[in-house]
Amino acid sequence: MILTVPGRDRDCVTAIVQALSDQPGFHPAIVVEDRDNQGAAESTRQALMRAGESGGHVLFLEDDLRMDEEAPARIAATYFPDGVGIISFCDMREVPEFSPAGTYRFDAMGCDGRGWWGNQALLIHIDIVRMVARVDWFSPEVEQAIGIRVHKLTYGDDGRNCSDIRLALLVASHGNDRREYAVSVPSLFLHVGHVSMCFPGRTMGERETRNWIGDRRRFGIDATLEGQKPVPAVGISKVPAVVGG
Repeated sequence: MILTVPGRDRDCVTAIVQALSDQPGFHPAIVVEDRDNQGAAESTRQALMRAGESGGHVLFLEDDLRMDEEAPARIAATYFPDGVGIISFCDMREVPEFSPAGTYRFDAMGCDGRGWWGNQALLIHIDIVRMVARVDWFSPEVEQAIGIRVHKLTYGDDGRNCSDIRLALLVASHGNDRREYAVSVPSLFLHVGHVSMCFPGRTMGERETRNWIGDRRRFGIDATLEGQKPVPAVGISKVPAVVGG
């Protein structure tokens, strides 16, 4: 599932669709465009409802990414650790640069307690896909959360583009046995949206991808870290993360 907006260069979307075509473990990619300018939150909600019809876990991608050639095979072989509802393959904040390869687990509210940052490349467990299809993304409880209130004050968009924090809040409140968020290192997708379509004037800066596999390969970072103990994925479940959507 790839979410895009009008005006975005479609080269990234086309490249990802082609790269995922006929890959084992993947359904044909669905591209959803927010033609009515509903905002990232509502368009993400609708996109996940549509992707959920596949009946499997969902790989949710935004349209400003470069995918590494190893990504399809690595993602298809991914298993969800027990308790984890979402795995990110494009981290911009939670895990420090140059961290050893592994799966890092967090509370869904992220390192600042307001919610994880960015929905660029998320593998979403089918239980979470079903949950977000039935709960209210815009309930009074969600609107009063500190992350949403800070977002509204900062960007003046009434929270319409605040999709990542809303999703984090829903996972934290309604995720039941899968309330955790995980980051896979290295990042398999590179954020290349140098100009934000949701927040005009906001450039890359802190939105740069950490632990991008391309850089780690180029500079031999993993070889340098080889002597360090990797962070294991604790409590791996028996359900493979085969992608639906």
